[in-house]
Amino acid sequence: MSQTDELDDDNWLNGEEITCPECHERLYRLDHSPLLDCYFLYCDSCPMRVDISYYDSTCTAIADALPSRDDAYATLMAALEARLRPCDCGGRFRDSAPRRCHRCSTVLTAISAPSGVDVWPGGWTGEEMDFDSVEEQFTARYFRTENLWKH
Repeated sequence: MSQTDELDDDNWLNGEEITCPECHERLYRLDHSPLLDCYFLYCDSCPMRVDISYYDSTCTAIADALPSRDDAYATLMAALEARLRPCDCGGRFRDSAPRRCHRCSTVLTAISAPSGVDVWPGGWTGEEMDFDSVEEQFTARYFRTENLWKH
């Protein structure tokens, strides 16, 4: 295996830096890892995301109630979207919602097919940075993991 092939293998989530077209914030886009046991749906109006565990009781009940079809993923996403509480901004969480800048909420046009793609702030490097603390603050602000469902 050549050194180029090894470098390509290291980027199996297709990570790359992108820039917000409006505020020029450095961001990092990457594919969702297939090793995570959850679905990520994004607000269609702001940068918020919901994390739905594959094992969430409401998620499994929704999935179990669906007819088996070839377009099972699209059908499941539509069913999950219909049951999710709206975002605090009034938007709706959708699998295909455009990804947005975390600083200014501008749609990130560099991501033309958003399903399965995540966006994180760029520049999270440096020996003196407390990465765990920064990540914890970011996820607390932009990821909803509880109180997901309409009653």
